[in-house]
Amino acid sequence: MKNKFNFKIVGTGPTGLLLSIALSKFDCNIFLTDLLTKDRLIDKDKTYAITHSTRKILSKFRLWEKLEPFLFGFDTLSISDSVTSAFTNLSTSDLDDDISSAENIGWVVKHSDLMKVFFQEIDNYENIFFTTPQRLLRKKILFDYQFFSTGANSLDKKVIDFIDIKKSYSQSCLTFKVSLRGHCEKRAYEIFRKEGPLALLPLEKNLYQVIWTSSTLKAIERLNSDKNFLMDNLSTILPDEFKLDQIIGEFNIFPVSLSLNLPVLNFKKLVFVGDAFHTFHPVGGQGLNTCWRDVNTIYDLFNKNTAITKLQLILFKFKYFSSRILDIIVTIFITDSLITIFANSNVFLFPIRKFSFLLLNKFLFTRKLVLNQMTKSLIYASIK
Repeated sequence: MKNKFNFKIVGTGPTGLLLSIALSKFDCNIFLTDLLTKDRLIDKDKTYAITHSTRKILSKFRLWEKLEPFLFGFDTLSISDSVTSAFTNLSTSDLDDDISSAENIGWVVKHSDLMKVFFQEIDNYENIFFTTPQRLLRKKILFDYQFFSTGANSLDKKVIDFIDIKKSYSQSCLTFKVSLRGHCEKRAYEIFRKEGPLALLPLEKNLYQVIWTSSTLKAIERLNSDKNFLMDNLSTILPDEFKLDQIIGEFNIFPVSLSLNLPVLNFKKLVFVGDAFHTFHPVGGQGLNTCWRDVNTIYDLFNKNTAITKLQLILFKFKYFSSRILDIIVTIFITDSLITIFANSNVFLFPIRKFSFLLLNKFLFTRKLVLNQMTKSLIYASIK
């Protein structure tokens, strides 16, 4: 072990786990650590949207086939504006030719299924060690590099020398599952409302994940309200063809913010990855997909050389940041623009909103541009 580099990954969520699998391909030891137990890390009632760029990354690390049985694909994305009554439907015919054969615009996966597959995968590697912070501290290992994937509200950002730029939307997302009838199967929905977007992601035939954005006060009020009242409230918002049967499972609430964690000019051998590095508004479902593009970049930077060197580790932070910044800035711009334009009742923006949907409904190239940016991102062609 002494001849190998020792890498420490703090935070064992989907990003930390994928990073450990990616780094395991190199001649190094990976120490994964988290305050939560394995069972608690798995047992979270969350879902994620998966894009085509992520499909390519997971295939690269031979994980797509293992995860595929747990994915629910959707072939249509319905986008509507409740204020102007404009709408459009994007379908697989709007995808670029190189991804249209997948027959889905995107996929949805439950957090618990994803984590089980990843934990099963790391069990196959002798150089990945999952342990508690206390046990790892007792080993007194000198780490050659540290990766922090501790989430959007990471306390590590406050004690490590990085510049954290943040914009608060004064909004929160309330998420839960519902049983619905009367919907189009394999269709996802993004409904723009003046208080914030409402997304519906299909999990199986009649089961949907609701991601309901509103002011934080309103979200807390709904969280604490009676389920019957919440169902009545939601029924007034859903498209007319929907019949809401029941709310299923737990409620979760999380704050919405935009953030970017910038490195300072020092040579500390550590970086932030995923939500600890950047966060976006959840509109468009880019969160986890962008986190995993961080992992892909880290792998590619190390894979450029036949062996990892100490000089490479010293310069790694700056190469990583410069490689990722354009994709992150574009994602920030798109998600923030969508909220600025579509999530309010500003009458001066109505013409822009109506014209945007007119372009989407009138011109194929506009639909292709929007859909393929959402599902492929800037780096799709570079994922090998």
